[in-house]
Amino acid sequence: MSRRSFLSASAMAAPLVANALATPLKASPLDAPAISTRGAKKRNVLFICCDDLTPRIGSFGDPVAKTPHLDRLSQLGVRFERNYCQYPLCGPSRDSLMTGLAPDTTQVWDLKTNFRDTIPEAVTLPQLFQKNGYFTARTGKIYHYNNPSEIGTPGFDDAASWQVAVNPAGYDRIHDEGLVTFYATEEKIVEAAGKAQNFEGAPHLSEHRKRSNIPWLRGGKGPGGIRIAQDGRTPILPLSKNGDLGVSIAGYASDGTDEMMTDFMVAESAIAMMEEHRDEAWFIGSGFFRPHVPFIVPSKYFDMYSLDEMRLPILASDELKVAPELAYLSMNANYGMTERQHREAMRAHFAAISFVDAQVGRLLDTVMRLELLDNTAIVFWSDHGFMVGEHGQWEKRMLFEASAHVPLIIAGAGVPAKGKACKRTVEHLNIYPTLSEMCELNNRPANLQGHSMLPLLSDPDGPWDRPAITQVGRTVGSHAVMGYSLRSERYRYTAWGSAGVEGEELYDYQTDPGEVKNLAKDIGSAHVKSKLRANLEHICAARRVFGDVTKRVS
Repeated sequence: MSRRSFLSASAMAAPLVANALATPLKASPLDAPAISTRGAKKRNVLFICCDDLTPRIGSFGDPVAKTPHLDRLSQLGVRFERNYCQYPLCGPSRDSLMTGLAPDTTQVWDLKTNFRDTIPEAVTLPQLFQKNGYFTARTGKIYHYNNPSEIGTPGFDDAASWQVAVNPAGYDRIHDEGLVTFYATEEKIVEAAGKAQNFEGAPHLSEHRKRSNIPWLRGGKGPGGIRIAQDGRTPILPLSKNGDLGVSIAGYASDGTDEMMTDFMVAESAIAMMEEHRDEAWFIGSGFFRPHVPFIVPSKYFDMYSLDEMRLPILASDELKVAPELAYLSMNANYGMTERQHREAMRAHFAAISFVDAQVGRLLDTVMRLELLDNTAIVFWSDHGFMVGEHGQWEKRMLFEASAHVPLIIAGAGVPAKGKACKRTVEHLNIYPTLSEMCELNNRPANLQGHSMLPLLSDPDGPWDRPAITQVGRTVGSHAVMGYSLRSERYRYTAWGSAGVEGEELYDYQTDPGEVKNLAKDIGSAHVKSKLRANLEHICAARRVFGDVTKRVS
């Protein structure tokens, strides 16, 4: 599709967006009558997320990233500089955050399992807001989508969470995917990573019901041979000549304008929702698809960076021997990229970050214009990190810092400590209890596994002694191995397999921020390792025991 044709089609599609905003989703059997909203107006929540972002943000200390709007958001609240995801893979991470339950509780460890099959009675974060009388809606990616192949569809969305959902698809998806430059191809990545790319929850880890074999499931073809979306209704756009680019490290400086891009449309839909519902309480999710690969954004964002300013991670000659082999996805450092390809890939990644930053700015401007800041909590997060050559690795699915470390900003109404940094170790599981307490929601689930961070929003340096737990799976032959990692303010301890029989890691970030000295076998660190391991085992054991999701707390 040409740029001119796309603009014409976009103009014709505008009424469809309006219809989507006005059309409620079919009510779920799990929905209960909403609680009365009489009295003072409740606090709104603008819930912003992006895909694949370690905190490469100016306000978090990144010297290269140009992110003026995220920096502005940081000044309106608290930035959590040591926040970690529960699982460095889209589906498990997002389901965990949205249910407030760890992956071993949701039993979602892959990109195929739907948490409604394993914990059907779970009340998600937006669902709880809906039950408390809020208008709840999302645009773009909040739950798992296969990115980019399912852009424009509901993906693995949870209909019970929203009254309205919008699924835009822009020029980047329709036109530009066929024009990308490959820095590392899917074939090279899959070959290097082997079975680790295809980990699925194994029966011996947890028995759970499998989804029925519906022909259109996960983008399969319907009776007419057309690729159909997860809901069985929305056709998936054809793949480009380059296939599905969800794994390949590729980018393209598009000739399209901001307005033509999917993530601009995501922000535009969220803006329309805020305007339409400005006089009622709302929880609106705005889920951006970038900076996930492929890095396709308007060329002006590429122009913001030069190849020379890219700071390539230092790789020692023996660095791929520091950790157990299971810790890495590839033993071929940087998938064999040349230095120039490495720099181009990093520039494209930063360009995508700056494009998302611009969309966040549009959302902030709208909150200000509508005079809603005094009554709106704003949350910005990413599902997991993204490695750009640390330890010779790329993307996610690892338990190193750059894969598990994610940005979190909580700003606006209900945040007294504005412009402050919190260096306490926190995790995604804490977001659900924090927002539900901040907004004084009734009937909160009693089995939430995180802890409210409300005290840290007043005193970011206040007492807090809770670690963060991140896990990820590997497949070794026909054997499934899970790695578990505990991050404290100073250390990370990682155990691969039961009791660490497949290998262990211990890093002291006070003396080794680059994770190049594995102290797991160091006699002098035995006491520290023993203490961290005991804490890790205690927390993981508690989270594997699934609680009664029907219990609620007032």
